[in-house]
Amino acid sequence: MKRAVVFVGLLLVTTLVVAGLPPPSDIPKEGDCPSDYSAKGSQCFPGANAKFAFVKFQHCPDRYVEQGNYCVATAEAKLAIRRAAMSCPSGFESVGNYCISEK
Repeated sequence: MKRAVVFVGLLLVTTLVVAGLPPPSDIPKEGDCPSDYSAKGSQCFPGANAKFAFVKFQHCPDRYVEQGNYCVATAEAKLAIRRAAMSCPSGFESVGNYCISEK
């Protein structure tokens, strides 16, 4: 019983932390798709257990793991977008080639 309570608590905490990221969505296929994504044509489609992921640009930001040509969010990850201009949008800080959400 105690293990079940601990497991449910950990699951709830993980869900709350990941809730700050957008849900996984279709991403362009660049080599093999990341874990829990399936390839169809030129896209990778998220499965039920997929995590937020995007095509890697050089190195993945902190709290993301590299899976082939992709960066996949961990439970501690904040939203990361590729920095396309000299500065990041409001609410984001510049970290290498990415803009990382301050929240």
